[in-house]
Amino acid sequence: AHQAPFGQQIERPDLPAEEIKRLGCNDDPPCGLVIVGTERHEARRIDRQLRGRSGRQGDPGGSVFFLSLEDDLMRLFGSDRIARWMDRTGAEENEVITHPWVTGAIGQAQKRVELQNFQARKKLLEYDDVMNQQREVIYSLRLFALEGGEELKAEALRMVEQAVAELADELIGTAKDAYQWDRELIETEFLLKFLISVPGVTDPAKVRNRDELVQAAQQAGREAFQAKLDHFKEIETKVGAVNIGAQALSHVMLTVIDEKWKDHLYDLDQLKAAIHYRQWGQKDPLIEYKREGYEMFVGLMHDVHGTFAERWLKLQIEIGPPPGQGQPARAPRTVTGPAGSLPARRATPMVATKATADGLVSAPAGVPIPVGAAVPVANPYSGVGRNDPCPCGSGKKFKKCHGAAA
Repeated sequence: AHQAPFGQQIERPDLPAEEIKRLGCNDDPPCGLVIVGTERHEARRIDRQLRGRSGRQGDPGGSVFFLSLEDDLMRLFGSDRIARWMDRTGAEENEVITHPWVTGAIGQAQKRVELQNFQARKKLLEYDDVMNQQREVIYSLRLFALEGGEELKAEALRMVEQAVAELADELIGTAKDAYQWDRELIETEFLLKFLISVPGVTDPAKVRNRDELVQAAQQAGREAFQAKLDHFKEIETKVGAVNIGAQALSHVMLTVIDEKWKDHLYDLDQLKAAIHYRQWGQKDPLIEYKREGYEMFVGLMHDVHGTFAERWLKLQIEIGPPPGQGQPARAPRTVTGPAGSLPARRATPMVATKATADGLVSAPAGVPIPVGAAVPVANPYSGVGRNDPCPCGSGKKFKKCHGAAA
């Protein structure tokens, strides 16, 4: 059978099978899909996918790649060696060279690039693992806040105790002996930060060392924590609601954790972006990142404990009247004084103002304002058309002047 030239075999894809067989498409070159590439990818996986396209659905196919020594892959790996070899063999410029050595050099270059990419992904995973371990701890705390119940109360109490102990250590500082403490400062700081009074803190005979101070402060913190819960129970009884204390506890904890965690993530990103400079000091950036990341996380937990304890122990809830019930009218207030001592506009007796939809409205003395009733307000521009001159005398149309807001 006559062998059709390559290229003519695929010009008419509607040929019957007998005609295709007569044209000799089963011979070399194949008449399936032919892949012509102008560059090799740095990953062998991509090249293999491309080659696989030529043999889909059982059709014969082929692939051929035309490369240059100036391609990125060849330029970075082995182009000089291949160029010297071509000079020794007497290869001409723009001459096509097909040799197993070239194919092997390309394969070795691809392996090196794949190894570099793998090491980069591995290093990135090791950096991300530091943040992931910290994320598990934070999410466990958030889970306590979301689920609520007795576990939330126990975790909140533990955070209060930790915050009190951390504040005690901070106030003691490096003082080794109790007589070096500033006891008045310690008492004041606990009152200002947590609204708790540590019994005996100003008496050297009762609080003699660091452990006794921490125990006394934690006991005061536990009592304040329980008093806050009892206060919310009283509110629940008064208003006939349930779980006010649990909802408030959950809300405070979630708010504090989310605020501090977002700031911590930003700090970790900044640390990660600059940690590679530690190489100049002959230090491993990954080890330094893990060490400083852990120190930052410890500071984060201290900050979470202190902020939560402060917000929770200072939390106050006010019970107002139910919606729809107005406040009782206040008694009239008269401004008095010697004649001429006050401006004329303030010498007129007035009563407390009442807020309406139009703003603050005042009524003269002796005219009571009924609670819940709207006070009519005279419109000085009633009857003025939109295209009429504005009564203010500006010369503009009313719609362009005082009527613009109407």
